[in-house]
Amino acid sequence: MSPVAEDALARYPEPDRRPLQVYAFDPMVARLSGQETTTISVPYEPLRPGPSGELIQVIDYDSVAGCYYEPVNLDDPRVLLLDGLPPSERDPRFHQQMVYAVISALLENFERALGRRFRWRGDKRLRAFPHAFRGRNAMFDPDMDGTLQFGYFRADEKNPGRNLPGQTVFTCLSHDIIVHEATHALVHRLRERYKDPTNLDVYAFHEGFADAVALFQHFTLPDIVDRYIQQNRTDLTTRTPLVDLAEQFGEGSGMGRALRSAIGEPPDPALINRTFEPHRRGSILVAAIFDGFFTAYQTGIADLLRIATAGSGVLPEGALHPDLVRRVSTEARRAAQRILTMCIRSFQYLPPVDVTFSDFLRSIVTADRDLYPSDEDGLRAALIEGFRRRGIYPSAVSSLADEALSWPDAADLGLPPIDRDVINALVLDTAVGFRERRGEAQATKPVFDPAWAAAKLHQYAQANAAKLGLTGPGRIKVDGFHAAFRHGANGQLRVDVAVRYLHSVPAEVQRKFGAALGGVPLRGGATVVADATGRVRHVITKPVPTDPNATGATDGGVARMAAVRQWVAQFDGHDLLVPWVEAGSRVTQSLNFARIDSAF
Repeated sequence: MSPVAEDALARYPEPDRRPLQVYAFDPMVARLSGQETTTISVPYEPLRPGPSGELIQVIDYDSVAGCYYEPVNLDDPRVLLLDGLPPSERDPRFHQQMVYAVISALLENFERALGRRFRWRGDKRLRAFPHAFRGRNAMFDPDMDGTLQFGYFRADEKNPGRNLPGQTVFTCLSHDIIVHEATHALVHRLRERYKDPTNLDVYAFHEGFADAVALFQHFTLPDIVDRYIQQNRTDLTTRTPLVDLAEQFGEGSGMGRALRSAIGEPPDPALINRTFEPHRRGSILVAAIFDGFFTAYQTGIADLLRIATAGSGVLPEGALHPDLVRRVSTEARRAAQRILTMCIRSFQYLPPVDVTFSDFLRSIVTADRDLYPSDEDGLRAALIEGFRRRGIYPSAVSSLADEALSWPDAADLGLPPIDRDVINALVLDTAVGFRERRGEAQATKPVFDPAWAAAKLHQYAQANAAKLGLTGPGRIKVDGFHAAFRHGANGQLRVDVAVRYLHSVPAEVQRKFGAALGGVPLRGGATVVADATGRVRHVITKPVPTDPNATGATDGGVARMAAVRQWVAQFDGHDLLVPWVEAGSRVTQSLNFARIDSAF
């Protein structure tokens, strides 16, 4: 290109957004409806063929065919004019585009909720393989360099559902499956130790949270929501693709229905006590969240229905007025986005290890209450009631009121403020991150030394171990730290800093007790949330499991050891593989993340 042409090109600003065509659900639903394809807008970044960007790299190697498919070039002028390639089951380049677009939209939603730019560790990117293997599966494997692998398979010959018997079903063309697996990767980045089996809820949380995010992402597509609001006359509890998960996959696998659904079984508080398989237990979490969402949605549209029906509440026969559909759809999307944001934002308050459904609820309430003290829309109340109806009751609380469920204020712990230099450096680093475009050179970025910050934060933990609940033998490690920028109900900017600490027992203690516990790692930790001045606001601690006879044993550590032992005994009583695996690692062999996720 000549210098003159380069100068002319430089005068055109880069766009902020990139529109890309995708299947709203999957090819089967698109065929049946005739219009379930849509265009989504994702953050613009310069892309290399693949697509390959700053955070996502799509690598289309087919291990069965033993070949690389031609990578799509989304920066080709002809592709840009088309808003990306049109949806196609036959063109691998569209498959690549769909994987990139859906993950990119998901990442943006997480960044918005978390109040900071998302980064992988170091210079890593999330690598996705659209045609990784032949099989009825898709998976995220944290131990295989954190890759997303999508399979493809032949639809069941005898019970293909609404597919052609024997047709090829691509999991990389399912919007739900892409979001589900990518959410696993995001959760693993935010809480790496949630891959360790330490209680009945850990893997169920991973699966349930990934399903809930996939379902809520449906509500980011306005034209799709409008259609089902009109079709079902504002009723979201009717089984439709909007509230079902991976219909083509489920029917093509011979199940005769969607893989899973937001419409759970009728509320039964006792069901959770007899449900052990992670996907089924995770479905209880999804049902609890969506019970809250459906309640919030009905409350939000009540005035619209009163106006539209002259107070009778009974909609007239025939098609709904388009203006009513748009207003109701707006309320549905607003409630869905708000609850999804609450769920994602809860990660700032979750413990580093050993998560439970109760921890999740308390973190949701705390995160939202910190920003919106009054709960004017009743979203927290709706979620709390949804969890209660499904038998999810937090321990060590006095009631189900907001203030009782919130993590306690740390003022009574007597903790000194965190080093102001560290706080300022973290806040500046996060603020500069917002100004960067994806893929933009970072040459002008101020130097931030993570090793220096980690050393300072480690000194803080060592000096205040007892107050942070990190007492006992073992090693304290800084597991992560970040700042977050959010706007509260008063419109003012709120800046918080969160630090995660891991506490691991000495190797000899792990060897002594680990075999009896089936290899379960003995770890504790704390999440510390401070404001922009360094004042500590919340400390969410999971004491390291401790034998009652150990020197310096604490009540919390002894209670956690008892809980782990009780869970392992419960696991031994239900796992049929126990007699066939090595006793000292029976839990970690039977329960590991790759195995659970491969049972998609």
